[in-house]
This record gives sequence, C-alpha cells and structure tokens, in this order.
Amino acid sequence: MNPTIREERLKVATVHGGQIFLRHLQQKETHAAVLMLHGLGSNGDAFIKEGHGLANYLSEMGFSCYVPDLIAHGHSWPHMSRHLEHGVHDLINSDIPRIVEEISRKLDGKPLFLIGQGFGSVLLLSAYARSEEMQTLSQGFVHFNARRSVTISGVRHNALSRLLWRQVMPVLGAVRGDVPMHWSRHGNQPELMSWYRTFLNWSEGSWQDEQDQFNYSAALRELSLPPSLYFATRSQGYLTHVADVREFMRELGTHNGRMLILAKGDGNLRNYHSQSMLQHDDAWVDHFPVVLDWLNERIRQLRA
Repeated sequence: MNPTIREERLKVATVHGGQIFLRHLQQKETHAAVLMLHGLGSNGDAFIKEGHGLANYLSEMGFSCYVPDLIAHGHSWPHMSRHLEHGVHDLINSDIPRIVEEISRKLDGKPLFLIGQGFGSVLLLSAYARSEEMQTLSQGFVHFNARRSVTISGVRHNALSRLLWRQVMPVLGAVRGDVPMHWSRHGNQPELMSWYRTFLNWSEGSWQDEQDQFNYSAALRELSLPPSLYFATRSQGYLTHVADVREFMRELGTHNGRMLILAKGDGNLRNYHSQSMLQHDDAWVDHFPVVLDWLNERIRQLRA
C-alpha cells in the first residue's frame, strides 16, 4: 500500500449484537468520501486486494474510502454459520444505515458517493429507498455488474449457468450450511444460505421486502436518484448478463445513468469478470480513470 495512505480499522455495531469490520483508507487531504459495498460470496477484499483494488486507487487520488465486511464476511463478527439469524432485511434497515451514520460523522461537508459490486448495489439502493439520511448525503452511485432481475430483460441465459446457480448451489448450500460461491470467479468466500435465497427470489420475482412487503422498485422510481455510472462485463451467465445490467438501470426509472461495457471487443485491455474488474492491475489504466473522472466531474458540478 502507498505509504501516504493511512488505514483505519473501525467496528460498527449491528442490530443483533454483532460487529461490522469497516476499513477506512485515506490520505491526509481528501475531497470526497466513498462507501464501497461488496456483493454475494465476497467481502471488502474485493476493493482492497493486496493493495491493487479500486479502494487503493481512489484513496491515492484523494478520496476517503470506506470498505465494510458485512456480517459473516471477512473480519466481521459473528462468522459464517447456518444458524446465523441476520437476514437481508437487517442489512437494509439496520446495518447499511449504521455504516452511513458512522461515515457521516467524518464527512465534514464533503460529498459521499456509493459504489456497489453485484448484489451490493441492490442492497445499497434498497437501503437508499428507505433512508432519508442516505438520500440526503449520497451524491452519486457507481455500479459494477449490478443486476436485480433475470426476467425483465427477456434474454435466454446460459442453461448450464442457470442450472448451477438455481439448482446445484442451493443443494450444496443445504448440505454444507453455506453456498460455496468461492468455488467460482464470482466470489472469494462462501455465502449465507438465507441471503442467497433472497437473491434468487428477487432474481425471478418482485423486488419486495420479505418481512414487511416494502416495494423497493416502486419506491426508487418515485425518488430522484443522483447520477449513476454502470459497468458490465460481457458474460452471458446467470449472475452477470449485460442485458440484465441494462434492465437494472431502466428499472430504477428516469435518472442520469451511463453504462459502459468492459471487454476486449469494446476497447478494453482484457475481458474482466466480477472480481478482476475491481482488482486487476490493468484496471488502473483501463477503467479506474473513468471512475475517477466521473467522480471528479460530479464534485465540480456540486461546487458550481
């Protein structure tokens, strides 16, 4: 890690008595803050892998980067267990708002941006739909391979991929007690079965809270979303299909959204996947500068 970057390690209490491990990377002088939320089968290392991640890049460029490990992931506590009672409803209504509240104490008037990886983007937007503080503080979203539904795009997904993620993984999860997403390039650790089940339900059903029936899709379309930047890879699989990413952007209603596809055939240095698009050295000269320019442009607009 760049010696000018200071890493602070914080803990945020959760609704059930657990603790979220929150890493904070920044230089002495910063001009904006960024919250980066990992997706399923992952943890904060998605953004800080061996000093090569997006958080490392943006912190070197003057951003204050906050990278949590959600409960049962990374260094947060409690650890992964089939008996853990901490659902997606708790993430949206308690954990993410508490993380944002912790960040808000350190903003000192600086703008806050939200960056999500995969299902992490869905969680961020779900929390945004319910939190007035997030709606007030958030000045823009950046999404990496974010998708909600696999049905509204109308595409035919790879049959083997669909079989793996819809049938095989749930069976393995029932046997193991967790879903082994780390066996694929889409994750670096197992996932809680309850979270994975919600992900599948939302993939082929409505975007609605399973406890109180809150309709996230309808709520977000009623809000004025800040400008958003979307990145997608050229995968045709169940988890990451370009058409699903595009439809996710459309599902959110009218807003200032821009989508970029990361692949060699689209002018990039390599064909990225869910992990490498946030960690690979080529990303530092490929699309990380695009993220930086977009964020800086938003900051200039806010100051105008």
